[in-house]
Amino acid sequence: MSLKNWVFSTFFAISTVLALPLHAQTLGVARSVTVIGSGQISAPPDKAVITLGARHTAKSAADALAQTSVAVAAILSRMEEMGVEKRDMQTSSLNLNPVWRQGQRYDDEGMTLAPIGFEASNTVTVTLLDLDSLGAVLDSVARDGANSFSGFRFGLIDPQPVQDRARETAVQDARRKAELYARAAGVSLGDVVLITEELGGGTSIQAPMMEMSAARSGAVPIAKGEVSQSARVKIIFQLTD
Repeated sequence: MSLKNWVFSTFFAISTVLALPLHAQTLGVARSVTVIGSGQISAPPDKAVITLGARHTAKSAADALAQTSVAVAAILSRMEEMGVEKRDMQTSSLNLNPVWRQGQRYDDEGMTLAPIGFEASNTVTVTLLDLDSLGAVLDSVARDGANSFSGFRFGLIDPQPVQDRARETAVQDARRKAELYARAAGVSLGDVVLITEELGGGTSIQAPMMEMSAARSGAVPIAKGEVSQSARVKIIFQLTD
């Protein structure tokens, strides 16, 4: 390359670099701030989902299954008497397993031992909408033969309104943070460029207080507490002078 060409190329490159900031301002390249906002709204639960049933052991498989079936039939009948709809009761598991002496399934020669009995279990999942009767229901079905309890959770029949309020709170939280950053940087907050809902929201149960009225009435004491819906959003705001 000749000296003349080299000088021209160098001058062109330097001129281009110096012109970039002015060119960016001319095009109006937007400055922005990205923030994460979170929100959580709590509400009293209006439904409870419980998983319970009966478990019995007998020498024969038929007897074990029959005893369990009788108990579960009594449980379902009691639930209906107390106002639980049939559509809110569903069998979730039915098991029948052999029982070996002291857990020994094989003898010293590796041969399978005969079981000493059989264990049957029948589990139903029930959705209760009358939470005031929950303690009484649990007490009654226990008296009718329910001896297996494997799950309990409170919830909302329609969580959408509470979830939407949590989303609104998350957006407000994001704007608050963005305004703080903009003010600290000596600029102003502009329009919203992008809103994205983040993973991490959902439902949680807050620590409840014991209902002493239920304890005094003889029913199983139940603490309802509150159900919380949470949301997280990522928002990009423009920044202006």
